[in-house]
Amino acid sequence: MEKFEKILESIEDPVVVVSEEGNIIYMNQAGYILKSQLGNKQFNELINHPFSFEFTKKGMSVKGIFKEIKKSRFLIDAFPYEKKGLTLLIRDITRFIELEELSKKEGLIITVSKLLSSVFHDMKGPVGGIKGAAQLLKEDIQDKELVEDILYETKRIEKMINEIVLLTKPIKLSKSYINIHKVLDDAIKTTENQCPEIIFERVYDPSLPDLLIDPDYMNRVFINILRNGVEAINGKGKIIIQTGISWDKIYSPKGNKVFIRIKDSGKGVPEEFIDRLFIPFISTKKKGMGIGLSSSYKIVKEHNGILRYIGDATFEILLPIPERS
Repeated sequence: MEKFEKILESIEDPVVVVSEEGNIIYMNQAGYILKSQLGNKQFNELINHPFSFEFTKKGMSVKGIFKEIKKSRFLIDAFPYEKKGLTLLIRDITRFIELEELSKKEGLIITVSKLLSSVFHDMKGPVGGIKGAAQLLKEDIQDKELVEDILYETKRIEKMINEIVLLTKPIKLSKSYINIHKVLDDAIKTTENQCPEIIFERVYDPSLPDLLIDPDYMNRVFINILRNGVEAINGKGKIIIQTGISWDKIYSPKGNKVFIRIKDSGKGVPEEFIDRLFIPFISTKKKGMGIGLSSSYKIVKEHNGILRYIGDATFEILLPIPERS
């Protein structure tokens, strides 16, 4: 019997033997860990769930029972034990489901981006012609203010096209070791010069190591997200920028990533937009193109990082801590 217990204790997934009354007859170490993570109430809900199936009531085995507890998802294999008890093998599949959802989202972003890129690439020619003509007119036309407007609008279109092309064009990063707070401060300074009625609050972790990043591209990401926050609060309110070591159980379980959270004092992203937030041309703003967040998503991805919306008007960026030899 002791030999079998050692075998069960060596299994990394929780193994729980439960009586029909819901009493735990046996539980391996992984089961105790899961119980402490979920709490008694949620854990009991999890292990009693298989008893609701007709097959288990008839003393039959049932594999792949799905159960969601809080934000965690589980698959349970249930096998009959003695009279009406059950032996449960529980697998936490939260990480796999979230990674699969992330993969699907990335695939959609790439597909839409490729379709749009081919269309907007053809716009570069006429835009260049307009810009050249306006520059020539500027030399001898009397209404120079009108020409300035033409040049300004043309520059805006060029910027928009470049953002779209960036979505599919390979990014050549020029990485260097740099303090992430320096890059953040540069982005904040650029933004706050244009937004005198916004308070930018820094909550930095001074112990963070230097990161191996492209400072110009990451500056672009931070400015995009900061401006997104500025527009969300109509240029008045507060934006909090926080940094620290991430211990996210899915993306940074070993504490090997740094988090940067940018939170504005607005109402946050409407529920119906959250799943489509990083798809090009999907925007919560009336005049928004939905390009800035898409290009930011790609830049962070190229850094082997994560950009996501975590709720409460907060965007989070996770960047890997480099391993130095």
